Amino acid sequence: MRYVWILFFFSATLLQAQPKPFRLEGIVLSEMRNELSNINVTNMVSQVSVVTDAQGKFSIPVQQQEALKFSAVGYEDFYLRIEPLHQQQGRVIVKLKTAVYQLDEVNIIHLDAQKMGIIDYKPKKYTPAERRLETAGRFSPWQFLLIPLGGMPLDPLINAITGRTKRLEKELEVERREYALEAMEVQLDSVYFTDKLRLPPDQIKAFQYYAVENAEVRDLLKTNNVTRLQFKLTQLVVEFLKTKENE
Repeated sequence: MRYVWILFFFSATLLQAQPKPFRLEGIVLSEMRNELSNINVTNMVSQVSVVTDAQGKFSIPVQQQEALKFSAVGYEDFYLRIEPLHQQQGRVIVKLKTAVYQLDEVNIIHLDAQKMGIIDYKPKKYTPAERRLETAGRFSPWQFLLIPLGGMPLDPLINAITGRTKRLEKELEVERREYALEAMEVQLDSVYFTDKLRLPPDQIKAFQYYAVENAEVRDLLKTNNVTRLQFKLTQLVVEFLKTKENE
C-alpha cells in the first residue's frame, strides 16, 4: 500500500510540473466598464475561438504559455498571455480600448503571436477537423489522478462516453484522406497513372483512394517528395491490381 501512495505522489508531482489544459472564464469590458458582447476571443495557438455573450462573458480552453486575442470592430486588439496565475484563479477581466483610425494611410500587416513576441515558439496550425478534436479533448485514464488536485477536465470524459470523440477522430481521418487526394492531384497528373503505372482511366480514382490509405504515401505527399512518392506508388499499384484480380 505504501508503494501505491509513493507511485500516486510521484505521478501527481509529475503531472503538476507539466502545463495542463483548463477552461479560462472571463468578462470583457469597455473603458467605461460596460459589458461588451460579440467580442471575438481566439486562442492563437489552438485557433479555438469563442464570442462573448450579452453580459460580456466567455469561456475558452487554454493552457499556460498560450495567448488569447480579443478583437472586434471599433476596438483595439488586445492580447493576453496565459500565465500560472490565470490557471490558479480561473477567471480574468479584460478591458478593451476604443480604436482610433487613421484614414489617410492604411497599412495591412499580418501578425501572429510568435512574431509579436507573445510566445517564443512556433504554434501548430490546426485543420478544421483537428481543431474540433482538440477542443473536445481526448480522455485518458491518468486524468483520474487529477481528481484530488481538483483539476480533472470533464469535457474529454463526457465526449468519450457519448462517442463524440470517436466520431471526431473518424472525421479527422476522412479529412486527412481528402487532403492527401488533393495533394496527389497537384503533384501527379493523370498521364502519370496511365503511362507510367499502366492503369485504365476508370481505375485511376480507385487506386488513388487505395494509395492514400498508406501512411507512408500520406507522409510523402506532405513533404512533396515526388520521386520517392512515385517509387512507392509503383509498389502499391502491383498490390492494387492483384486485389482487383481476386475480386
